[in-house]
Amino acid sequence: MSKTIWVVVANRVTARIFATDNPLGAIEEVETLLHPESRVQEQSLVSDRSGRTERSGGSGRQSSDPDTQHHEHETTVFAAQVAALLAKARNDARYGTLALIAPPAFLGALRKALDAQTRHLVTLELDKDLALLDPRTLRTHLPERLVRAET
Repeated sequence: MSKTIWVVVANRVTARIFATDNPLGAIEEVETLLHPESRVQEQSLVSDRSGRTERSGGSGRQSSDPDTQHHEHETTVFAAQVAALLAKARNDARYGTLALIAPPAFLGALRKALDAQTRHLVTLELDKDLALLDPRTLRTHLPERLVRAET
């Protein structure tokens, strides 16, 4: 198993992957994925009015925001793309430990998208949006020592 630690810092638009061989050391960016579709506002493409949905278990209706539905769908799509890249990199022995950093909604989608073998290598999760930070500043948000996955 590789001793390299990958730090995945993502949100619904950007996923940046940093690597280090030293649990106490600096991190270096090795991959970047972009998903600009998450920025598109579906409502402006589809209609100028929100839809309505029936509430389950009761009477009445509630608004269904197409922008929210679009963002949830694109979040799921992008999380699956990131998970596929992580699975391939794991199979190629590019890393042996993962740290995941993302806002809560994307972190949840990414957890669901990861296969069991990749999930087993996750030793740190932070539910914060730090995707735009430079490597040095990002490193200050991580524990002093990054823990390696057990082999």
